[in-house]
Amino acid sequence: MGHLDKAINQINQKLRLSDVVSQYIKLYPKGNIIWAKCPFHGNGNERTPSFKLDDASGRYYCFGCHESGNMFTFIEKMERLNFPQAVEYLAEKAGVQIEYDPTGTVKKKKDDSALLYDLYERINKTFVYMLKSSKEGEAALSYLKKRNVSDQMIEKFSLGYAPQSSSWLYQFLSKKGYSDEILQSSGLFSRRKFPWPLFANRLIFPVRDFRGRVIAFSGRDLSFSDTAPKYINSPDTLIYSKKYNLYGLYESITELKKKESSAILCEGNFDVISMHQAGFGSAMASLGTSFTEEQANLIGRYTSSVDLMFDSDSAGQQSTDKAIRILHAKAFDVKVHKLSLGKDASEILEKHGPQALAKDFEQESGGYEYLVQKYLKEYNVRTPRGKSDFLKSLSPFLLSTESSVELDSYIQDLAVRLSVSGDVILADLEKSRKADTVYKEVVDKGNEEMAEFNAASVSPDLYAMLILANRRDLFRIYRMRIAFADLKDPDARVLYTVLENALRDDVNTDELFLSLIADERLRNYVSTSFCLDEFRQSDVAVLDEIVDKIRLRSLEERRSVLTSQIKLLSSDISGEDMAELMEKKKEYDREINMLKSSLFSGKEA
Repeated sequence: MGHLDKAINQINQKLRLSDVVSQYIKLYPKGNIIWAKCPFHGNGNERTPSFKLDDASGRYYCFGCHESGNMFTFIEKMERLNFPQAVEYLAEKAGVQIEYDPTGTVKKKKDDSALLYDLYERINKTFVYMLKSSKEGEAALSYLKKRNVSDQMIEKFSLGYAPQSSSWLYQFLSKKGYSDEILQSSGLFSRRKFPWPLFANRLIFPVRDFRGRVIAFSGRDLSFSDTAPKYINSPDTLIYSKKYNLYGLYESITELKKKESSAILCEGNFDVISMHQAGFGSAMASLGTSFTEEQANLIGRYTSSVDLMFDSDSAGQQSTDKAIRILHAKAFDVKVHKLSLGKDASEILEKHGPQALAKDFEQESGGYEYLVQKYLKEYNVRTPRGKSDFLKSLSPFLLSTESSVELDSYIQDLAVRLSVSGDVILADLEKSRKADTVYKEVVDKGNEEMAEFNAASVSPDLYAMLILANRRDLFRIYRMRIAFADLKDPDARVLYTVLENALRDDVNTDELFLSLIADERLRNYVSTSFCLDEFRQSDVAVLDEIVDKIRLRSLEERRSVLTSQIKLLSSDISGEDMAELMEKKKEYDREINMLKSSLFSGKEA
């Protein structure tokens, strides 16, 4: 891992933590300290900044959710990258060249993720060529013209065509040198009938990540058969996860970066393209999944307001309800648009053109008002039961309101509409909050996972491993005095294994060391310990004492087990074997007495 260590050091020399973080959230310098509103809880909408940055150490810490780390862990979380990808991302920003170790005939080492990025970029260009220049693609091109999709949009969204043939894709990619192992994990082929292509005779919509890399595809069937699914979307792969990505996000980023621009959340691919064609360049959509909290967080990097424009059918209305709740809970400003000229944006574009779509889009209502009007139609609020059902349906929205002033305004409005007192509404809301066990479990779990690291409360085993994690030069020595089996704390055992791996792989930087810890909670503990002098500058004598106590505990437990064995086996084994057991017990006695003498000499009994 020497090539990454070298790159990390160079990146740390060229980039400051605050420069990296400022690309995502606003910073608030106060004297020599830099603060920000934490992006990891509350969607960056805290009233008071709790996220502290220290450029000198290159570390951050949130006093609200206790998240800590460095610029590499920050990029991992914000951009949904693994550690090597985060290093590559920051190396590109810093102008640092990563020197990959050559292996065999491959000059640049690439992991499977890098191969998939190459694969998707290559096949996307082929799909585009098939649409624009092949005889087979003419029908797909004609279909787009029928849908009134402009040449500009075809170009902007890099639309393509996947041929009908069941063998061309595998043959084409095999000739390009891709192995069956990579192709089977690529998401381009049927999992049950490899190498049957997932996309055949389909209009192709490439899905790009925030950096513009093609990571997945969505395919619209062009056979128009009742037995074929209308749309097929790529499955999750090493480089793609449905819940963390949005179709059209990359194509919308330029518009989203404009002042006061809102994200427009649509239902389907054609709706996104139709809105862009009508002049609304910030439209995007989920792919094969309902809107998720992760997607809301993704949008939150660029804007704090979202316009919802789902289909007018029942499924679209359910999607609208869910999206309002998710976005409202994350303090987004939410508006809902109801189209009157057609079921969705693509239908209006096809029948009436972009100007009519733009005009129809102007009709809007706030998220709260939309839900109120919807539930007023569903329930007879002239009856006591209707009022109760109405409030139950609206409760998830009200309970997710962070501002007390905003919530009070809603309650006052509802008191008038329902002809009941605000105190009664508030009492019912409190009952709903207590009864919402799912909500409570999620919060409790989140609080447990993000529990504040308290050095005074950790076990001696973990305390020792944290010192060694901070002073890894000592581990080569102390691993001769303390073994994996001596440790009882599961976290300490994990950290011991990580230290072993770091020693074996010659890991030198803190960033690379943290990347070896899979458990996020433990990684956060270790990251926090890097900021504390208690571990960073600990006295070796403190470590010696803790190690001796752990070793003493282990020896006493072994002696106890051996003593029990001697008693049980005294009449069943030979004198020679018994003498061997007794000699082993004497060794334990000697080691235990030596440790006790060292630990307790000079101390009061």
